[in-house]
Amino acid sequence: MSSVRDKDMTQILSGMCSEGIMVATDSMATTFDGDGKERQFTIDKLFSIGSHAFVVSGGMGISVELSRRFKQYAEKRQLVGIEKIIGAAGAYLSDQFRQPMGRIDQVRAMEGQFDRIYFLVGGYSFRSKEDPYQLALWGSEEAQLPLQRIHIGKSVVMPRALAGETRLFRMCQENSSLTDLINFARDFLQKQGEINPQIGPPFWFGTVTPKGFERFEHNYGQG
Repeated sequence: MSSVRDKDMTQILSGMCSEGIMVATDSMATTFDGDGKERQFTIDKLFSIGSHAFVVSGGMGISVELSRRFKQYAEKRQLVGIEKIIGAAGAYLSDQFRQPMGRIDQVRAMEGQFDRIYFLVGGYSFRSKEDPYQLALWGSEEAQLPLQRIHIGKSVVMPRALAGETRLFRMCQENSSLTDLINFARDFLQKQGEINPQIGPPFWFGTVTPKGFERFEHNYGQG
């Protein structure tokens, strides 16, 4: 038996300004073989949903598969607009998370007490001029169900890092440009990767604007 987790959690940043939404994440994950030996590898954690939205996840390794399932679910049902996507996310992800719960005791025995999980959804509204860009966060600290909607404003840093969280909050409050938000996230992830071996490249970035969701990669520290 092997299992996958994001040891010490995936690093995620996201913020909004008048130009759109910025989201950024690392790609590091950890697997354990049958003997409990640890091996690190990279995995994609940021997924587009249709043309104007995204989902990114962290915590328990199952979060990546659940994000992928939600992407497929939303696209198959042609959920257009962030309101419909947010409206469907909590219940769907909770239901999908409930299915592997029977195996969680086995995972805990191998990995230790690691049962945090969270999902961030963001995107563009085609109907709200007052609130064109929206973010929504769901999570559970104890693998409890249903997943809880967590209140966030124009920015979020998960796991929380006070200095980075404060800086990003101020930038969003001051309506910094989307380019400035991306540059801040890039520098933050680079610094986190230098001091924390559980955070590493490739670093993935995304933007949501009226033109849609765009994804791009930054391979810091790789030749």
